[in-house]
Amino acid sequence: MPLRVLALDLERTLISDANSVAPRPGLVKFLAFCHDRFERVVLFTTVEEADAQSALDQLVDRGQVPAELLAPLKCVTWTGEYKDLGFIADAVPEDVLLVDDDGGWVRPGQRDQWVAIAPWDGGPDRELLRVQQVLLERLGVSPI
Repeated sequence: MPLRVLALDLERTLISDANSVAPRPGLVKFLAFCHDRFERVVLFTTVEEADAQSALDQLVDRGQVPAELLAPLKCVTWTGEYKDLGFIADAVPEDVLLVDDDGGWVRPGQRDQWVAIAPWDGGPDRELLRVQQVLLERLGVSPI
């Protein structure tokens, strides 16, 4: 099956945390890349949906990320011990890749769908650029 959906973690993956909401270096280019290559990009986070939306709104309000890159990111509603890709509407787990800094949240039977990213708490970083290359490889596309 083709990879159609990209699920993104929020804290320590895209931003520092939901309190300080510092954007990870390269976030704007990374989100544009994701939207260009996947039919859908969703937010799969342990942060409550209202708090996650508030964090995204802050990025827009501060002029750090254009609204058109964040508006399509809908939060996946889920429960349980793992980020089960089966919770993503209109997709089967084999259609989805999950970018997350914490493998402990990945459902054991879905680890092949996980793209690991180093956790980020601030400072210089090039992980989003590295993950772009990994995503291209997973999509079967030649690297940039």
